[in-house]
Amino acid sequence: MPIANLLVTVAIGYLAAVLFYFARGLSRGPRTAIFGLLGTIVLITGLQLVTEHISLRFTVAAILPISFWHMWDLHVDPARRTRLTLKSYMVFLLDYAWSVARVDQGYGTDLPLKRRALDAARSVTGLVLVSAIVVVIFQIDWIPYPFWAEHAAKSTGLAGLTVWAFQANTALWRLAGAPAAWFTTRSVLRARSPADFWRRWNRPMHRWLYEDVFRPAGGRGRPVLATLGTFAVSALLHEYLFAIWLQRATGYPTVFFGVHGLATVLTRRWKPTGPRTLLAGVGTFAFNTLSTVLLFVPVNDRVAFYANAIPEWVPKW
Repeated sequence: MPIANLLVTVAIGYLAAVLFYFARGLSRGPRTAIFGLLGTIVLITGLQLVTEHISLRFTVAAILPISFWHMWDLHVDPARRTRLTLKSYMVFLLDYAWSVARVDQGYGTDLPLKRRALDAARSVTGLVLVSAIVVVIFQIDWIPYPFWAEHAAKSTGLAGLTVWAFQANTALWRLAGAPAAWFTTRSVLRARSPADFWRRWNRPMHRWLYEDVFRPAGGRGRPVLATLGTFAVSALLHEYLFAIWLQRATGYPTVFFGVHGLATVLTRRWKPTGPRTLLAGVGTFAFNTLSTVLLFVPVNDRVAFYANAIPEWVPKW
C-alpha cells in the first residue's frame, strides 16, 4: 500500500530526527558522530519508499530534508542557546517556516489570535485564487505558441503558487500557535539582481542557510567563499529532493544553484538606481525564467510538463 509505505518511511526518518534531541548536550565530538548517524538515517529512509505515485514521492522528499536541516540547526547552535523542550522540538522538526530555533525575530508568536486568523484567511484565499490561475495556465493549448512563452507562463505561475502555498503554510502554523516566518515579505518580482532575488525568496530557508551555513563558512569576512558554500549546500538538498521525487539523480538542481551562486556573487554589491532599476528588474526576471528550465526539464521526463518539445540546445542528460 503506497500510503502505508509513505507513513512508515516518514515515521522512521522522523523518529531518527527526534532521537537527536537527547544528544544535544553532548560535547562536539560525540554530538557530531550521532548527528552524522541519525542524519544519514533520516535521509536514506527516502530510498526505501516503494511507490510510483509522484505526488507521494514529493511529499516524502520534502518532509525528510526539513527534519534533517532542523537537526543541523540544533547541532551547530554555536552558543547552545536553543532551549527547546522535547515537545517543541518535535514541532520544530516538521515546521518548515520555523527554521532556526535560537532566532526568535519575525515568527509571529506574539500576534493576537484575530490577526493570525485574518492572515490565515487571506493566505488561504490567495492560494485558492492562484491555484485556479495555474490550472487555467496548464489547460491552455500551448502547441501554437513558442516553447519559451509556455515555459515563462508555467514557471511564473508555479512560482506564484509556491509563494502562496508557503505563505498559507506559515499562516496556518501561526494560527495553531507555532512559530513561523513568512516565505517572503517583499515582492520577488521587484528584485533587481540575482543577489536581491535570493534575499527575498524563501526567507525561512534563507535564514537557516545564513545562520547555519553562511556564517560558519566565514560569513561577511569571506563573502564569496561563504556564498558559494551556501549555494552548494542548497544544491545538495535540492538534488536529494529531486532524486527521491523523480527516482534518479539528475544533476540539474546542482547546475541551477551553481549558476545562481555565481550570479549572486557577481551581483551582491550591485544596487541599481534611477532608470536602470526597471532594466535591472526585467533582466533579473528574464534570467530567472531562462534558468528555471533546468528545474523543469527533469520533471518533464516523468510527467508531461511541457506541451512543446524542449529546444535541442537546452542541455539534456
